[in-house]
Amino acid sequence: MAVKREDIVTPASVSNEYSPGAKGFLQAVRSLVTGLGITARISTEKPVTIRYPAEKWTVSPRWRGALHLRGVLGRDEIPLIRDNSAVYNSVIEDLYRTERLPPCVGNCPANVDARGQGFLVAENRIPEAYELVRDRNILPGVLGRICHHPCESACRRTFYDEAVAIRPLHRFAYEEFQKVAAERLRPLKITQKKSVAVIGSGPSGLAAAYDLMKSGYRVVMYEREERPGGALNSGVPAYRLPRDVLYSEVDGIVALGLELHCGIEIGKDKPLSALQREHDAVLLAVGLQESRILPIPGHDADGVIGALEFLWAANHKHETGVRGKRVFVIGGGNVAVDVARCALRTGATEVRLASLESTEELPAHPWEIEEALDEGVIATCSIGPEEVLTEGGHVTGMRVRECLSVFDETGRFSPKFGDALTDFACDVVVFSIGQAAKLDALIAGTELLVSGRGQLVVNGADFTTSVAGVFACGEVVTGPGSAIGSIATGHEAATSILRYLQGTSLTEDRTPRPVPVYAKYAVADVAGVERSRRRAVMPMARPEERAKDFRPVELGLTHQEAMIEAARCLRCQSEICVGCTFCARTCPDYAIQVERVDEPGGRCLTRYDLDLTKCAFCGLCAEQCPTNALAHTGQYELSFFHRDLMIFDKGEMLRPGDGTRATGRDGIMPPGCPVPPRREPS
Repeated sequence: MAVKREDIVTPASVSNEYSPGAKGFLQAVRSLVTGLGITARISTEKPVTIRYPAEKWTVSPRWRGALHLRGVLGRDEIPLIRDNSAVYNSVIEDLYRTERLPPCVGNCPANVDARGQGFLVAENRIPEAYELVRDRNILPGVLGRICHHPCESACRRTFYDEAVAIRPLHRFAYEEFQKVAAERLRPLKITQKKSVAVIGSGPSGLAAAYDLMKSGYRVVMYEREERPGGALNSGVPAYRLPRDVLYSEVDGIVALGLELHCGIEIGKDKPLSALQREHDAVLLAVGLQESRILPIPGHDADGVIGALEFLWAANHKHETGVRGKRVFVIGGGNVAVDVARCALRTGATEVRLASLESTEELPAHPWEIEEALDEGVIATCSIGPEEVLTEGGHVTGMRVRECLSVFDETGRFSPKFGDALTDFACDVVVFSIGQAAKLDALIAGTELLVSGRGQLVVNGADFTTSVAGVFACGEVVTGPGSAIGSIATGHEAATSILRYLQGTSLTEDRTPRPVPVYAKYAVADVAGVERSRRRAVMPMARPEERAKDFRPVELGLTHQEAMIEAARCLRCQSEICVGCTFCARTCPDYAIQVERVDEPGGRCLTRYDLDLTKCAFCGLCAEQCPTNALAHTGQYELSFFHRDLMIFDKGEMLRPGDGTRATGRDGIMPPGCPVPPRREPS
């Protein structure tokens, strides 16, 4: 094959040697001139500069310096939340935003300072603890018996073993306060010329009245029953709430200056319009007074009754007309459970609790259901009422239909029923499916508006009604709920009334009631937890004995049990070390030793040692600290003059956390060891 000339590639030759003689000299001169030309050309061009992004020097969160304590029990006070109602929401919001709000306080509808209660009780400042709680929970002794305690549901101690018994401590604080009530209850001064009328003496009305009284206003309260308490008095069974406890706490509020008038029904004995003329503002806290009854066949027969009417008879007469009879209770909520248990106590031979919900879905509190079953109540779930069977106008039985599901795919109440029907023989049927307000007589002659469903028209944000100067709170606004939830609305209504009386905007610069969200913990395995660290057990009356009468079911904690229980409180988010020892228990290298004294009135942290010769700086201890008292520092340089200085005692742990160097200069030197000169960081 012929090879073309252009296909022949001549290899390049690179050399720094020139040809000999004149030819080489000319080559060198030409090379020099070429280089100078390139240099001259480049020197006239604008230089090109490559700029890289500025790199920020940051310290990784996992790069940890020597730990320190922000505060310790015995030297520093646990912060108490004592702010007045007008600014309370903003205080709670600020604490939550800065991670200083304990979960028990944040999860309570009224944001009661349960942490402060635990601290004060453990310090043997029990009357002060009662008064602190009363600022937000107007009836600590009452709710110490009946509250559904959402505070305990969020208690961080649940993560470690068992929640602190916050509700029983309310009761204990009340019982101790009663011993000194006469000397601590003094009338609040009236410093304002305006007055407020409150209709209803339930928990929401009492909470609002207390806030207004503390602000210097005269408050006049009207109650239609002969004794105060509203639904607490008429609806809550005495085995849960002894009436002397309720009346004594209301008497305490009266001693503070509340003008209470019982046996006066506004709208019947005195028109609401008269109160509007006599007072500068009126608060409707009338609750829900009527039971709802399903309009099914036979609902008007003799022997059919509503839950509220049944409970009123049980509480005021201890007689409900069911002696020797079979009772069928329709409903699965807490009121239905109360009805069933009251039926047993008033002589029923058989009590059956029937609900749409399955056993797992029952809306009543689990402990209420358990106590009812222990006493002999029969639970029949997943059925719905079809017809009240009658004979001669009297109840003879109840026909029910199977309920396949209660809620639809979106979680809305939308029950679906099957075809199966079942008849139960009974003599009395009690409907416990809800309550309604009774407003016709109350609002007659006023311009107050009522919705088509018979509900009072109220602005849920500021608790105002359609008439200026008339406000509302409690279940007449929210519908059926908890006592502590009603109390929360009372505080909000009082804030609106204060702004109204002072002539300021009801909404401007006002913080809505915060709704903090906290992590939920699974039930801890307490099998390996020593009994001394676990929750106090509430002693209960025996089921076979307590179902015979209305004596209290819960017997209460002893003084010693209550003091120990208060000491279990971790004082979460206080930034003060309480010696809980969870950091020491968490440390994989056993580098921490903690000791404290638990004497009432003298609790203090006596020892906190951190051995830096063992510490791996993993940070697990600080992450575990419930109070946020144990914190990382930026002291990454460890400069020690003696090995013993690497053990930081309590004093050294309380050093400032600034700077970059930890020297252990406050440590204890061994005997005879010279003290090295102090060196300041360069």
